Amino acid sequence: HSTLEQLPPFPAALYDHTSCPVEMASRFASSLALGIACAGLASGGASSSASSNAAVAEGNASASATPFSQQDAVKFAYLSTAAYCGSLESGWACGTACEAVPGVTDILSVSDESVDAHAFVGRLDGKCILAFRGTDSLVGFKMDQKSSNLVALPGCSFKGIDCKVGQSFLEQSQSIAPRVKENLAAIGCDASTPLAVTGHSLGAALAVLALRDLVSEGYNVEVVYTFGQPRVGDPVFAHAFRQTTRSVPLFRVTRGDDPFVHMPSQTQGFQHVGLEVFYPGNDAEGYRVCNGSREDPSCSDSISSSSIWMFMLQCAVPEKCGHYLYMHDTKKGLLSHASCNNDASFVLLP
Repeated sequence: HSTLEQLPPFPAALYDHTSCPVEMASRFASSLALGIACAGLASGGASSSASSNAAVAEGNASASATPFSQQDAVKFAYLSTAAYCGSLESGWACGTACEAVPGVTDILSVSDESVDAHAFVGRLDGKCILAFRGTDSLVGFKMDQKSSNLVALPGCSFKGIDCKVGQSFLEQSQSIAPRVKENLAAIGCDASTPLAVTGHSLGAALAVLALRDLVSEGYNVEVVYTFGQPRVGDPVFAHAFRQTTRSVPLFRVTRGDDPFVHMPSQTQGFQHVGLEVFYPGNDAEGYRVCNGSREDPSCSDSISSSSIWMFMLQCAVPEKCGHYLYMHDTKKGLLSHASCNNDASFVLLP
């Protein structure tokens, strides 16, 4: 029997959002927390089904050949932070993130405000970069509520079964993908030019879909670093994704106190992709390169449902929210709009 055949069936229906605790609903209304977390965590949590997909093959094969670099992770965390900042095309002067990674040139941005999808391309150290922004508007929060709806990904299948991904992730990716490629071409980044991709939260999900799309079209993607990445699609997508992108190291950086890496839940039919690099807390505490099973029970899947709820409540204060604290202590500032110069945008949830 194939690995895919060994996977258990998934429930067809989502769980009732009204099962969320009252304090969650009052603090995080119209957010990813209600749209996704309440559905999955109320039914048993992210870690409860961690062993159900243990038969799935390991993550991107080349990740072991290209070792994880904490120095690079800090750099890409800053680039993911810069993606939250406006007016990048007028000069690389967005604040802390731009100061920490000097020398980025040829910046072109792409945005679709109607679905809250944003990214920028540029050049750094002779290579091309592509960074995606996380959720940053009320439109985005409404889109997040559709993230747990699995829909078919056009042109993607594994062993005759269609792949499925989160509805909002697909809509947001499709809205800017053509212009991302146009902008890459406009700055001289053709398919043969080395390219690095990064993103945080929603931006991490868009980075995953962009990686599959770009590799399918022959782009030379060298490495991907994501932070606070949600689950993007189902196990069929995870298989097809690995088959297409196995030559590209995708480092999925997680924190023990980030509740959003558990969403959408496995009980909703989702599965992670990429090689998880798990930080229990700030980077000074060290990290663990996980076993490549995509759902390693000794990494973020080890976090209990009760702890996840506690971390969700902590996110009412961004400075205490693990989702915004990637690569602390080395990295300065939150991984959000709060680190941008002269940016009036607010921070709620990813």
